[in-house]
Amino acid sequence: TKTKAGNYLIDLLLANVCKQNVTRFPYDIARLAQDLAGGLMVTQPSEADYRNPATHDYIEKYLKGVASVPTEDRMRVLRLIENMTMGTAAVGYLPESMHGAGSPQAQRIMIARQSNLEMKKKLAKDIARIK
Repeated sequence: TKTKAGNYLIDLLLANVCKQNVTRFPYDIARLAQDLAGGLMVTQPSEADYRNPATHDYIEKYLKGVASVPTEDRMRVLRLIENMTMGTAAVGYLPESMHGAGSPQAQRIMIARQSNLEMKKKLAKDIARIK
């Protein structure tokens, strides 16, 4: 809405509802990525093991996926998922996603203050013809 000063103010209730919903999506994405990656994401051998001539052929044999994807590429993608969901990159990604627009608890407080819940209860009762 336009203010007397000529600038515009967002709908604060909808903004907080949006922020509340958006804060959970990176965690859902991380959970799904970990689910798809499976346990190999955190149990696979290190790159040093992969490069070691004594273990390289075993890793190639037992960690090979589809023929069109090199084992090394598969391992690198698994390390990327690990890093983004549990490792160094997760530190900036997940907490920033949750708290970057204010804490979710602050958003819930603002939603409760602005939602006019008692009026909505009254409207629901009126529509349902409840006295």
